[in-house]
Amino acid sequence: MRAVVLSGEREVSVETVPDAELEAATDALLRVTSSAICGTDLHFYDGRMGAEPGMVIGHEPLGVVQEIGNAVVSVKPGDRVVVPTHICCGFCASCVHGNSGACLTNNPGRAGAAYGYPGMGGYRGTQTELVRVPFADANCLRLPGEPGDEFEHDFVLLADALPTGYHATTLADVTAGDAVAVYGAGAVGLLAAYCALRLRGAAVVYVVDRVPERLEKAGELGATPIDYTIGDPVAQISEQQSRRRKGAAWRGEQALNGVDCAIDAVGFQARDYEDPSIEDPRRIVRDLAQLVKPTGRLGIIGVFPAQDPQSSDELARDGHLDVPWGQLFAKGATIGMGRDHDERYNDFLRDLIAADRLRPGQIVSHRLPLERAPDAYRRFDERTDGYLKIVLDPTA
Repeated sequence: MRAVVLSGEREVSVETVPDAELEAATDALLRVTSSAICGTDLHFYDGRMGAEPGMVIGHEPLGVVQEIGNAVVSVKPGDRVVVPTHICCGFCASCVHGNSGACLTNNPGRAGAAYGYPGMGGYRGTQTELVRVPFADANCLRLPGEPGDEFEHDFVLLADALPTGYHATTLADVTAGDAVAVYGAGAVGLLAAYCALRLRGAAVVYVVDRVPERLEKAGELGATPIDYTIGDPVAQISEQQSRRRKGAAWRGEQALNGVDCAIDAVGFQARDYEDPSIEDPRRIVRDLAQLVKPTGRLGIIGVFPAQDPQSSDELARDGHLDVPWGQLFAKGATIGMGRDHDERYNDFLRDLIAADRLRPGQIVSHRLPLERAPDAYRRFDERTDGYLKIVLDPTA
């Protein structure tokens, strides 16, 4: 089968690799119709997080069940399904408590397994024609419709970007009437903003980035774009919040003119505002500490690896970060962080899409044949030509 393979730093290739096969009675074999490229894939593309040449990458598959093991009961060949990034068993202590992203079965000795992700079980990635799905009954979410229909791009985002975006709003406990700041207008940041507005009742959502097409998309989703290349985003958001809360209704509440919730959807490869070619992993958490109002909440959904030897920041090389704990403590801020637990959210998000209440696929900018992956990765990594969210089509 054809697959996207990491062949070097900032280099991928489409190669022929051995077909995926059933390995256990609980497995299913998925014929992929769409597989999205994630911002996390770019960390691997950049040679970070322990990624090594030869690994098949990708973790966002949608397709049709081709074959099942004899112990699989809930799906059958021909079913259209989406498969979450994090591989769960459904029966371990983590899974039964709703923490599918910390499954104890599929990566023995650790909590959490995933496709195409270094250190998370050694499972091949999903930017391929065929994917082996372990514990298919727990991992395959059945979908309505047919491959290639109007919901194809909406449903492929159920594999990762949409539940991760929604998870960010739960980490920050976004509630009705909140003012929210989201740093990062990649797919997860945009969908966090979208969920905050459409599902969690936020009054206003500010989205911080520097890429014009991303900021434009944030505006289309109903958020307020904040371009950090034209000025300090903390100052920009604070000024807008002060204008919003001006008048007798908010008399004496100037200390609360920050945001109720703030979300980091960038992670360890955050950029310096004055020179975006320089990484500054401390930048965003410092901004969030300034922006969040007393008793506010932070959601950290951007990836932070246990170690990052290539970092220019000495602390970050060992997985540490200079965090303004004193400022956060004084404000009584609540902080939530970590990978999403897909199984908590996927079924109701699916039903909202099927009811036409959510259309996350509007953030997809390009649908390309699998063979175009090398060029797609290059443009996506460079943030050029409007490459915002790319879906690869192995059937094209």
